This record gives sequence, structure tokens and C-alpha cells, in this order.
Amino acid sequence: MIIQCKQCATKFRFNDELMTGDGVWVRCGRCGHEFFEINTRKETFVPPARPEPADTRGTGDALSPPGDAPAGQQPAAAPKPSAPTGVPAPPAEAESPLAEEEPAEEDAEEEAPRGSFWTPSRIVVYTILVLLVLIGVYLWLFPGIGRDALNFVYPGAGDRILGPAAKSAGVAAPGGINFAEVKERFTKGTASGELLVISGLAVNEFDYPVARVRLRGKILDGAGKMLGEIETYAGNLLTDEELNRLTDKEILAELQRQEGSDMPNVNIRSRASIPFMIVFTNPPKEVDEFIIELSGVERSAASN
Repeated sequence: MIIQCKQCATKFRFNDELMTGDGVWVRCGRCGHEFFEINTRKETFVPPARPEPADTRGTGDALSPPGDAPAGQQPAAAPKPSAPTGVPAPPAEAESPLAEEEPAEEDAEEEAPRGSFWTPSRIVVYTILVLLVLIGVYLWLFPGIGRDALNFVYPGAGDRILGPAAKSAGVAAPGGINFAEVKERFTKGTASGELLVISGLAVNEFDYPVARVRLRGKILDGAGKMLGEIETYAGNLLTDEELNRLTDKEILAELQRQEGSDMPNVNIRSRASIPFMIVFTNPPKEVDEFIIELSGVERSAASN
């Protein structure tokens, strides 16, 4: 039979042969609680059958006095009362068997461990989001690189989304000053907005040293119409941090230092070169090409 602890509700498999009388005291093998288990299989008491009266009639037998019952008809002795029930034996008695069986089943289950917030799927999703944000910021700061990347993935996509890149027309170099390594790029400044940065080298092809090399940059649309022009002096360069921080007026002032702030714009020997930079702030979207011209140059005093 199966019994259950009254305190922890643990179930046990109990030997039926140990169940006697009205019940037994048992001790839980798990929590140690003692409780009385009622015998639900106790047999119903059946009183003994009443004996039949003996036949005493016979010849010569004397009649029994009136009022005396025949010997054979005397009432049967009352059955011996059974031991009183309902009084459980104390658990300390030796005859009270203790059932300490292994529990048949476990009711309590271990609590499942709480899952971590950073599951593999969440790590993948957040990594993709961070990469998209970084790519977006990079393309916003360097649209020229983004245009080239989009054109590489899908030809023409970068030009349609970010606009066509400015094309370099044949640079004019009158007066013996040539231009080399000319390149352009787009970037964005916090204070000045979108910037078209043109940089390169001015090479002295004269037979004597020169100074104060001045350049003129022009931007044109697809029809050749000039959209803007700026003059700067060679020897002035700006870092990306300065382009991002300075306003358009501050950028122009830095690039128009006659003597050069990063490299001296004086005594440039023959066949020597000096770097230059031209910056257009917020150029029109119709820009299709640019031109670099020599605006002015002086013969160095050292050559006289």
C-alpha cells in the first residue's frame, strides 16, 4: 500500500503485513515527522454463532421448577469484549513498527537556472546593429569612400545615392608650375557641413627657386558651367580633426597663409615640390568636375 507523510507529503511504499489493528505509528524517512496511519484494511468483527439448545426431553426426567430455564436453554455467555480501539499506541513502544522506506517519487523539482540576458541570438543582433551604425557614421563622414564602395558592390548605385564624384579636368600649369598626385574626397565637418577637399603637389619646373605659390580651384557642372572658385596658398594643410572642427571662414583663413603654415612657401628649388590643399564648403550637388590653376608665383629672392 502507499502512505503519505502528513507534513512533507512524501509518498512511501508500505508493507501491508506491518499494518495491524486500527493502524500504526510511522516515521517519515525524509523529514523525520511521526504520524499515525489508520488501517483502512481492518477486517470487520464477526461475533461467534449462538449455540443451539440441547434436547433434554426423556422418560423419567423430572420437570424443572417453574421459573428455571432448561439447562440447555441457558443464554450463551456474552462474547469477551475486544480490546478497546481508537487509542493509538505511543510511538516509543517496541511493537510499533516504523516504516522508513525510500520515497516513491519526488514532489519538489529543482528550480531551473535563470537564463543569461546575452543569448547567442541577441549577441548576433546587437553586433549587426552596431556594425550598421558604424558604417552609417563612416559613410556620413567620408561620402567619397562610401560612393566608391557602393559602386563596387553595384555599379552606379553610389552615384545615384550620393551623387556623382567630381571629375578632374586636365589641370593647367602655366608659368612652369605643374601639379602632381591631385586627388579629391568628400567629408563632413561639424561646424562647416559637407566639404570637397582637393589636395596634391605643386612642382617647380622653373630653373630658379620660387616663392608664394598661389592656386585657384574651380568647380564645374556637367555642362562646364562654373559653380564656384577659391584661391589658396601652397604649404597649408588641414588635418581631418581641423576640417571637422573649424568653420568655413576659419578653414579659408588657414589655407590663405602666404608663407605656408605646414611647409615654407618660400625658396622652392627647381624640380622641388610643395603640397597644397583647396577646400570647398557645402559644394552644390551639380558638381561634376574641378580645375586647378596657377594663380600666382614669385621668384625667390635667393635666386637674384
